[in-house]
Order: sequence, then structure tokens, then C-alpha cells
Amino acid sequence: MKKYSIAVLILIISAVFVSCDTYDFEQEEYKHEVYLLSNNELMYDRQVADLKSEGDTIYLVAGLSGSQLSSETFKVALEESDSLFNAYNKSNFDIDSARFARLLPKECYTFPEMEKEIPAGENSVRFPICLKNLERLSPDSIYLLNYKIDTTKTKKFNPRKQEVLIRIYKKNEFSTTQRNTYYNYFSSYIITPGPTPIVRRPTSTNQVFPLGENSVRLLAGDETFGDYKSALEKINKMSIKVTVGEKTPQNPLARTLTIEPYKDIDVVQLPPLKEYNNTYLINIISTPDGRKTYYKEFRLHYKYRLEENDPYKEVQAILRMEYNPRSELL
Repeated sequence: MKKYSIAVLILIISAVFVSCDTYDFEQEEYKHEVYLLSNNELMYDRQVADLKSEGDTIYLVAGLSGSQLSSETFKVALEESDSLFNAYNKSNFDIDSARFARLLPKECYTFPEMEKEIPAGENSVRFPICLKNLERLSPDSIYLLNYKIDTTKTKKFNPRKQEVLIRIYKKNEFSTTQRNTYYNYFSSYIITPGPTPIVRRPTSTNQVFPLGENSVRLLAGDETFGDYKSALEKINKMSIKVTVGEKTPQNPLARTLTIEPYKDIDVVQLPPLKEYNNTYLINIISTPDGRKTYYKEFRLHYKYRLEENDPYKEVQAILRMEYNPRSELL
């Protein structure tokens, strides 16, 4: 019986080796099909546009499946759609239309080529999307583009990956809409005048939003927005716009600042006061052993009020965010 089992085992091993000998490992294991690059939710959200005056370019990527490169050329044709866009709003916000995402306005982009080819021996092609006028967009809203494969002009495609939503993010040197960007209050004061002035030291953070190439939006003080349904009105009423200008003659790591209303707030920029000198500073702090820590800092001095009959509150603030200069070069 034992000899019989050994013989059977030898036969099985021999069969495996024979099958491996005759198997063509170069044959195609998966079909060659065109697809649009996206995550499991059919969203592509890995690119961020720079808020440059000349605009910026992001890409829609069409890929070709298969474990081996194809010797054929594959035509890819696209067309606009809104089906994923509508499904996104429905699944995320239901009937709460105030929170709906928006399609990117036509004046903010061009899509120069709707048809391209994946050349033989390659597995992808990129469609450029030229973005412009992004400073006109609210940093509080979600903007999307929705494209799908034109199935009348594209022969072989993956029906489960034939459509994509592209999330439009924007950034400048100081902030991004891809993630929340917070600056910490450091040695800061909010002073309410009166017979006995009230001095508060804000200990929270201030979220900073990119507006233009050199401008950001932030809360004037330490008020809160409360319920999101009234947040837009409060954002317009409580926010200031800070624009970063030229380098100062005294310090090449510092740049001048201009403080003005974002929308409805009454704000007055005050003269420089000690370290609150209305500059944007790259602050490099060294430890005794030579290690360096890098901070981006807004050094601000201004006064504001939310109602016409309110007293002005004076703000002396340093808003600081640690960063790694090497990572920003990647």
C-alpha cells in the first residue's frame, strides 16, 4: 500500500512538471480593455492644481488592462456626462441641496482633446485638462468634472470603469483645499476695548483657505460658524483676506502682507507692532545641536468688528504652521 502511494505521488509531480513545461507564460492572462483611472468610488482625486496666474494642467488618465503590453493601438474617445455627478450628490447629501457638489464652470477649464490613442507597447494615455480662473471658485464648495468613454468610438472597454469623476482641488504656497490646513495661534491676543479692556489669548487653530496665487482666507477672530446651514453667511461676515506681497528689504525670508475684508466684515489693518508686523515669514528655529524646524507664519496686526455699532476688537496674532521644505519640492 505504501509503495502504491509513493507511485501515485510521483505520477502527480511528473504531471505538474509536464504541465509547467507546456504552459505558455507569455500568453495574455487578462483581456486588453480601456478603462478610466479611478478609485473604488469611480473618483480620481490625486491631483491638485496650482493657483498660478497662467493656470495649471491636470490629467484624466485612460489605461489599458492586461498582464502583457499589447502590440495593438487602442483608440480612446471621451464624452461629457453627469450621471456619476448626480449619483454622488444623491448618495452623499440626499435632498440637502445646500451641500451639493457643483460641476466645474465652463469658464474655469478647457478640454483640448477628446480622442487619443494608447500606442502599441504602452498601457496608458493622458488627456490634459487646462484649468484657469480658479480664484473665482469658493474654497467651501466641491467642484467636479464627469467624463465617460464614448462607447461608439472606443471598441474594447471595461464597462465597470468606463466613467470617472474628477475632483478639482487647488493650492497655493500657504494652503490647499485637498486637506484641511490649520495654523496655530502663537503668542496671540484679541483685545476688546472698554473701561477695563478684555484680553483673550486664543488657543485654538485657524483654518486657512487658498483664494488666489498669493492670497488666503481666514477667520478674523475666534468666533465659530455654528450650524453649517448658516455657515456661508457667517463665513462672509467673519472672514478676512490676506494677500502676501513682496519681500521686505530687512529680511529676505519675510514678505509684506495686506489685510482686507473677504466679504462683509469691517476690518482695518493697523501699523506694525513689535513682532506683529504684518508680514508672512519663513521662520527657521535651530536647536543647540543644529537641528532646524521650519514654520510658515502670518504675523498680523489689525482690528475688526462684525456689527456697525460694535467696538473694534484688536488682533495681535502670529499664526504658525510647521512644514518640511523638502516635502514641498516632491
